[in-house]
Amino acid sequence: MAEQIAVHVLGKDGKLTDSFEDNLQIAKVPVPAPQDGEVLARLIYRPVNPSDVYRLIDMPGRAPQDLPFVPGLEGVGEVVENGPGTSGDYKKGERVVAVPWPGRATGQGTWQQYVAVPEKDLIKVPDAIDSKAASQFLVNPVTAYGLVEDIAVPEGKWLLQTAAGSVLGRIVIALAKRKGIKTINVVRRSAQKQELLDLGADEVIATDTEDLVSRVKEITDGEMAYGALDAIGGSAIESVLDSIRAGGRVLLYGALGGPEVRYSVIKVIYAAKKVEGWMLFHWLHRGGSDGKKDLQKVWDLFLDGTIQPYTGEVFPLEKTVDAVKASLNVGRGGKVLIEG
Repeated sequence: MAEQIAVHVLGKDGKLTDSFEDNLQIAKVPVPAPQDGEVLARLIYRPVNPSDVYRLIDMPGRAPQDLPFVPGLEGVGEVVENGPGTSGDYKKGERVVAVPWPGRATGQGTWQQYVAVPEKDLIKVPDAIDSKAASQFLVNPVTAYGLVEDIAVPEGKWLLQTAAGSVLGRIVIALAKRKGIKTINVVRRSAQKQELLDLGADEVIATDTEDLVSRVKEITDGEMAYGALDAIGGSAIESVLDSIRAGGRVLLYGALGGPEVRYSVIKVIYAAKKVEGWMLFHWLHRGGSDGKKDLQKVWDLFLDGTIQPYTGEVFPLEKTVDAVKASLNVGRGGKVLIEG
């Protein structure tokens, strides 16, 4: 039976530790045989996202995960073989992404060379889109698109976002500009400001030298932001809440500030503000929708240049630990990819 290289999350003594280096192991395992309705794909690239890194370590409050598992929420691959009961619409060598890849349900994510994917979850990659960009289709572009659509800031009003220097944050800037929405972009370091302004950000606030709430009040002439997208949570979310209008919403989609969120309930009650947890797959399948129309809109935004994924260092699959380390570097540049 043919073998492949895979990244296994094993932990120690059957439990995850708080060190991803202790939890990861490079292994050789059999190449999966596609079952009924499945297509076998060989992965080309997969990015290292914060949502991937969260799964590699023990985090308070999260339900235990079955070990071992192969991480990796997204990537791009080539069709290798169609299993029984498939339509034949996906030809050998065609590039594909999956929404979702099986790792969410089966523990067989994209950080391995081959993945068997239900045909119904596959989407073909347009020829004009290169593989490094296509590997980043799901977690950042589709999430950014969904967040901007869901927060529904009217044209001419202000949208505030934290972690604005991230790949996702840059895409939000581009999508908002396309809709005529003005953006207030929050970063930790002043060194990031000019780069985001050059990308089209309307305003950038660096919290190492500026007070968020007072600057938002100044920028908006006291109106405050219409709504906010927050990737941090923690105690920092209170300043985000203070920076939006009465009746406004904060969509909380990340936990860079840790698993606990702290803010004044009184402020939320009396100003009728909302903090809403936001997850990509819940949004895609809202109201029973399969999300396919939204996904095609995102490909169109790739094709017209609105979305331009920002690629950084590329590491071979055998060097996944180094790739994860690089992804955690502040000011690392573009998205770290794993190849092979």
